[in-house]
Amino acid sequence: MPATNAPAFRRLAKPLAACTAAYTVVLVAATHYPNPQELLEYSLVQSDKTLHFIAYGILGLLVGATLASAGRHTLRTLALALLALAVFAAVDEATQPLFGRYADVLDWGYDCIGLVGGIALATTVIGCFSRTSPTR
Repeated sequence: MPATNAPAFRRLAKPLAACTAAYTVVLVAATHYPNPQELLEYSLVQSDKTLHFIAYGILGLLVGATLASAGRHTLRTLALALLALAVFAAVDEATQPLFGRYADVLDWGYDCIGLVGGIALATTVIGCFSRTSPTR
């Protein structure tokens, strides 16, 4: 994948990394909150699975954008990031019973689908704005 040549995009690497870290903290807090029904009461989406898909899709999007802005948007790096995030999602799901929540393998599956979707969306958008060398 070609790297984005815009210097402004490179300047976003640290702010995007900070946003990704902050979002991850909020995500873990939300997935470990003892009474998820209280949080769902104010949500437009009432399906737990849809929320898992969206939440981890946003995480995948942020990670993909962070990697791209740091100049590390390669197939290998994205695959390693996806693997690491899938393990993170599994640990996140597995530790929920410690906080009175129920661990569900299907939730983890939706987490992973969201991660793939988010990273794919980031890759597509970055690809649209990247310069490529003309083929002759």
